Parts: sequence; structure tokens; C-alpha cells
Amino acid sequence: MSVLDQLPEWESARVLRELDAVQREMKAPQTVGSKAVIMNRIASGATSDITIPAGDARDVLLQFTPSDLSFGGGLCYRVFQSTDGGASFFEISPSERLRVGSDGVQKWRVRYFNQYGGTDIHAKYAFFCVGSGTFTASLI
Repeated sequence: MSVLDQLPEWESARVLRELDAVQREMKAPQTVGSKAVIMNRIASGATSDITIPAGDARDVLLQFTPSDLSFGGGLCYRVFQSTDGGASFFEISPSERLRVGSDGVQKWRVRYFNQYGGTDIHAKYAFFCVGSGTFTASLI
């Protein structure tokens, strides 16, 4: 006699239906969450966010300021750049990220090495964040 023979009538069918339902729920898209965990793409409408002049050795300081600092604030987890009006964006290396201060502002120091370049570099940025916020780009 097996264990299945000791189950009440129709119990094995109920267990199989329950396992099937659990499997479908695990494969279905999850809709649990709130506005605080929705991922956003933040970019300006301008053709470029900053211009690095030809022959300029300065770097660009990117700053992302979360709009809401409750529950740890917004987290910007990836930053992409496009230069000179290019259609493709490339990720900025995580090694260029600076330490986050007590104000919650997240910063990146991006090096372009344009001191030997003969043309201006026009850079555009896209931030992927949890939450929302604003960004600035400045030469340092």
C-alpha cells in the first residue's frame, strides 16, 4: 500500500491542482509594488546636456538628486551616455561613481580626455532609477 492510497478521496487531484496553480503564479508577471519601486528613465529633452570644449581637460560631474528622500530616497542604478548626437547610448562605468553623501545626491565623475581633441564633445545622459529625481551636468 502506498501513501497515495491513504489519502482521502480526490485529495491527490486537489494537491496536483494546487501545485499547478503555484507554478503558474511563479511564472506570471508580478504586479506587487508601489510607486516607490517603479523604475524610471530620466533624460532631458535637449539634444545635448553638456558641451566639453575642444582642448579642455576638465571632467564632467553628473549629479542625480532624488525627489523623495523618505525610505532611503531614489536609487539611480545605471547611467548611459551618448556623444555628438549618436543614436546609441553606452553605459558609464560604475568605477566613475562617487560616494553618496548624507544629502542623498548621487554623483559620477566622467572623464572625456578632450584636452587633445580638436572638436567639441556634445554629451547626452539617461539615468535609470527607482523613484524619480533630477540631474545636472557640469564641468569640473
